[in-house]
Amino acid sequence: MRLEKYIATAGIASRRAAKRAIHEGRVTVNGTPVFVPGHPIDTNADCVAFEGKRVTSTAERLYVMLHKPAGYVTTRRDERGRPTVMDLVQDISENIYPVGRLDLETEGLLLLTNDGDFAYRLTHPSHEIPKTYLVWVDGVPSEKAVRQLREGVTIPSGKTAQATVSRLGVRADTDGTGSQFKVIIHEGKKRQVRLMFKAVGHRVVRLKRIQVGELRLGNLPPGQHRLLTPTEIACLRGTGRRGFKPRLPNT
Repeated sequence: MRLEKYIATAGIASRRAAKRAIHEGRVTVNGTPVFVPGHPIDTNADCVAFEGKRVTSTAERLYVMLHKPAGYVTTRRDERGRPTVMDLVQDISENIYPVGRLDLETEGLLLLTNDGDFAYRLTHPSHEIPKTYLVWVDGVPSEKAVRQLREGVTIPSGKTAQATVSRLGVRADTDGTGSQFKVIIHEGKKRQVRLMFKAVGHRVVRLKRIQVGELRLGNLPPGQHRLLTPTEIACLRGTGRRGFKPRLPNT
C-alpha cells in the first residue's frame, strides 16, 4: 500500500495532509524518514510513525457533521493558538480530522472523519462534489456581474468553473444596501466564493455552507455536531461529477 494511503486509512490525516507531512520529513518507516509520497509499505511488516507516534489501523470509521461557527480555524491544531474546529468535537475520542476547509470566518457544514478514502473522494477536484453556500455581500451586483459569476471569473488561483448563482434578495439598513445569494460550486479553490464576488467588485460580509452533495446542514445548531446516518454516508459516496449541472440562466 502507498504510504500516504496507509496513513489516511488509519485515520491520522487526509491523503493531502499525509503527503505534506511526508515531504516535511514527519513520517518514518522502520525508523527512517521517508520524503517521497507513494513509497510502498508492507502493512503486515513495516512500522510506520507519524510525528513520532506509531500508525496503526483503525477498525471503526466515523463520519461527523459539524455546524462550524465563525471564528474557528479548520485544522487539527493552530500554531497561533486560535480556536480550532477540534475544540468543538472533544467528546469524540477517536482520531478524526476535517474534510476540506472552511476559512476562519465562514460558517456552516463541515465534515470530519477518520476514513481517508471517503475524505479523498469528497475533496479531490476530479469528483466535482457540489457545495452549496448562502452568501451575503455589500451592494447589489448587476445582472452582468451575476452572469460573470455563473460563467466563471478569474481569481488568483485561476479561472473558476461554471457555477449556479441565484439572487435571493436585497436588504437596506443602517449599514447600507446588501444582497443575498445562493451559490453552488464544485471546485475547492482557496477562499473561492469570497474571491469570486471580489472579482466583480463586491465584498462578502457573511458566508455559510449549507449543503455538500445531497447532505444538508438542516437545523443543527452552531457549534454542535452529530454522526451521519448510514444512508447519508452512502449518499455522499455516490455523489459526484454526473450530479452537478450548473444553472446558467438568470434566476
